[in-house]
Amino acid sequence: MKKFEGNWKIMLFLLLLSAAVPLFADGLADLGLSGMEKLGGTIQGVFTSTLVKAILIACLAGCGIAYAYNKDNEAMKKKVIAITIGIAIITAASVIVDKIMIAAKS
Repeated sequence: MKKFEGNWKIMLFLLLLSAAVPLFADGLADLGLSGMEKLGGTIQGVFTSTLVKAILIACLAGCGIAYAYNKDNEAMKKKVIAITIGIAIITAASVIVDKIMIAAKS
C-alpha cells in the first residue's frame, strides 16, 4: 500500500504535464518543429495502409486457428489471447488518433 501512495504523485504530475502540452503547440512552430506533423502523417499513413491491414487480418486469423487447436493448453491460450489484444490495439490505434485529432482541431 505504501508503494501506491508514492506513485500517485508521479501519475498526477504526468497527467498534468500531458494536459499542458497543447498550450505550447504554437511555440513549436517557431522552433522549426512544424515538420514533425508531416512526419507523423507519413508514419500514420504507413500504419493505416491496406498492406498493414491485410497483415494484421492474417495474424488475427492465425490467432483464431491457434486458439481453436490449443483449447486444452492454458499457457498457449494465454499467449494467443495476449497477441489478439495487441493486434486489436494496433488496428484501433489509427482510428483513436484520428478521433483525437478531429476533436483537438475543433
